[in-house]
This record gives sequence, structure tokens and C-alpha cells, in this order.
Amino acid sequence: MLLARGRILSAEEVSYSVRLRSMYAHGDENATDWSTPAVAVTMPPESPERANVHTQPEAASSSDEVASLKVSKQRTLEPEPSRGRSSRVRDSSILRTASEVAGGMEDYSEVSGRHVDRYGFIRPSPIAEQEDAGRTAGAIKRREWSREEKWRKMAVLRSSGRGRRGTGDRTTITGGGMAFSFDTNDSLVVSRTWKGVPDRWRATAWHGFLSASAKKRGGESDDILLDQFHQLQEQNCADDVQIDVDVPRSINMHVMFRKRYRGGQRLLFRVLHAIALKFPDIGYVQGMASLATTLLCYFEEAMAFVMMVRLWELRGLKELFCHGFDGLMAALAEFDKEWLGQGEVAQKLEELGISGTAYGTRWYLTLFNMSIPFPAQLRIWDVFMLLGDKDDVGSDGPGSFGGASMDVLHAASAALIDATRDILLDSDFENAMKTLTSWIPVKDEDLLMRVAKAEWTAKKRRMKKAH
Repeated sequence: MLLARGRILSAEEVSYSVRLRSMYAHGDENATDWSTPAVAVTMPPESPERANVHTQPEAASSSDEVASLKVSKQRTLEPEPSRGRSSRVRDSSILRTASEVAGGMEDYSEVSGRHVDRYGFIRPSPIAEQEDAGRTAGAIKRREWSREEKWRKMAVLRSSGRGRRGTGDRTTITGGGMAFSFDTNDSLVVSRTWKGVPDRWRATAWHGFLSASAKKRGGESDDILLDQFHQLQEQNCADDVQIDVDVPRSINMHVMFRKRYRGGQRLLFRVLHAIALKFPDIGYVQGMASLATTLLCYFEEAMAFVMMVRLWELRGLKELFCHGFDGLMAALAEFDKEWLGQGEVAQKLEELGISGTAYGTRWYLTLFNMSIPFPAQLRIWDVFMLLGDKDDVGSDGPGSFGGASMDVLHAASAALIDATRDILLDSDFENAMKTLTSWIPVKDEDLLMRVAKAEWTAKKRRMKKAH
């Protein structure tokens, strides 16, 4: 197969790609027939009626991410925001163990639910025993409920009921849930996004924000991208070996990504495989897995692919990951010049010989994944999804980021620098590097975002005054 990079895959690369995709399709590295020259990819049944036609279970399709999932047809009268989960009925032959729950998506072997937080991360001590957890849990829930109601009132019903997508054999019967959008120009939406999107509305909000950008700036529709995702699963990819190496070490302390070749690891491989083929000039680069794992916590695999494409095309990630990382260097240079300026911290870092590339590479390529606590990362993503468009879309030269703005990432970086200010000013080179490149234990994400918002607002004022 001829790649856009201008080379042909070797027979060995094709063989590895076929084998790896088959391993993830079966959920077991020993479950495939290596003598098979190619993997037959079959689409899952499109509806319960068609699913009943088969009298014998078929081999697991590579597009099935949930084993034996039962879809309830009962709906509550209260409007429910879509979680981005596909309504396609799946029929998988992957056998699950007793510890694999949520349709095989989560693995609780040797793990108690008391050690798993609300986001699915495994903690060393029971959640209820952690400091202040018991006293604050009730207050957090009450605040979350209040915010959910506010977001429900801001949501605009886009569609409801059942529908059909595609044509012919690829027609999909969509679910009966409701789809919502938000007015991204509404100051109230902007203000409440800075305060944090309620977790119940996060998938809907993120998708709505990027969909609004796609409508404004142009781009392929969700339907086209969803079809592309399934088509790309049938193609060989030279990056599959490296993706397979990185998948198990991306986020192994989460219940979705613990089981080799199964559950979340299976979905992660398939999303990264599709992204590498979608953007062949970039292919797969380490750091992409961190982005995909976050999206898979909120979206099914095909929609996670759609969201990654939107991030690539509408939020500057394509430029950040481009060959040679010219876009990344431009973003970090912009941060050093326009955000750090000539303050005390900037002078200290310059004195120590620490540039933005030393610590900012990880922050920007992973959008702060695994550099700060997950709740804090989500708060940054909330705002970046909404305010990631450049006010004046100009040329395509270095620093343009394809019409995206890096200001939210810059503001978050400035807030983290501010949070570590005292430590940095009193550090030598080794301690300063350790502080900036290690996990930063943000205790109060509300405070972090208030500082980030203040930095972002100040930059907007400077730009307005300059014009």
C-alpha cells in the first residue's frame, strides 16, 4: 500500500499490521490464525432484528468494542445529554471474565470499587478514607447538581428520536437519545465553561464546541468521519507496531486500560491506528495516546476518532505534531516571548538555561495529561475546546496553527508557572527542572483556572490595546 509519505510498506510491516489488528479484534494475542494472509473485517449487525438472523456467533469484528452489550430501550422523560456512545448493536464473540464489567470495558481484577475514583483511576487507599473526602463529597455533589441544571437550561436541543445515517449496507439506525448544542458566542456559556463543565455534560459540550468550530471554519461532517474510522480499520499501517508498544503503558492505572488487547486498550489501539492513517504525513507520535485515552473516557471509539480529528484540524494539534515539531517550537517561543515576558521567573529560568522546550513539550503535546491531576486537566480541556479558535484567522505560516489559538494552553502554562513560582525562584537547575517536568499536585483546580483566566484576560487586553 502506497503511503502519503511516498513509500510502500514492506511485507513485514503488512504482516505485523494484520497480526496486531487481529489480536485486538479477538482480544487475545493467541486467539488468531497466523497463517491467515489477511483479516476479514465484517461490520456488526445494524439493528437487533438483523442481529437475530445469525444462528452462529461470528468472529469478533474489529469494529466491536463492547462485548455482549445490551441496549435498554427505556428512556426517562428528563432530557439526557448524549455521552457520545454509539447506539450500534454489537455482537462480539470475545468471552469476558467475571472481573470484566461494563460490557467488558472495565477490568476490576484484584481491585475493589472503593479504590476507584469517579473517573475510573485506581487509588492506593480507599477513596472514602482519603483526607477530607467524606466532608467534601456531599458539598461537591450538591454543587455538581446545581451546575448540571444550569447547563441543561443553556443547552439547545438539536435533534431527538430515532434516525438513520448512511446508505445501503452501511446504514446505521441512530439511538433515541437527545442531541444538544451550545451557543459558543454566549458570554454565559464562556463564563460557566471557565468554572468547569459538569461531568454529565462534558462529552456533549466538548462535541458541541468543536462542531461549532467545524461549522464556522469548515470540515468533514461527523457522518463522513465515522465512516472513515471503520474503513481505516481495514487498512494496513506501518505505525501499528509502535502503537502496540505504547498502548499498555499509556494509562495502566485506570480500570478501562488494564487488560491487554481488551477493553480500553483495544479501543485505544484502533483509534490511534485510524489517526495514523488519517494523517499519514504525521503518522503516530508518542503523546497521541494520552489524548486518545482522555477522549475514550467520554466517547465511544469512533466518536473519539472524530474528536481527535477535530483537535488536529481545528485546535492546532496537527501543527504541534508535524514533522520536525515546527509548530510546537513556535508555540513554545510564543509562550516565552508573550507570556513569561521579562518577569522574575523568566529571568530565573533564563539564568538557569531552562527554555520552554525543556518542560513545555510534554504539556503541549499531551494537553497536560499526566502532568497535573485529571480533574485539573479536564478543566483546561473544557476551555480549550471552547476558546481554541483564533480571533483573526490569517496565514498558514509558522505560528498560525491552522487558524487555532494556543492562548488557553499558554494561560494554563502561565498559571502552573505561577503556582510553582516560589519553588522556582529558590531552585538550582536540577530542582527547577524536577519541579517543571514532574507531576504538579494541583490541589485546587478552581484556583488554577481563576489564575489561568486572569492570564488569558490580561493577554486579550494587551492585544486589544495594541490594535
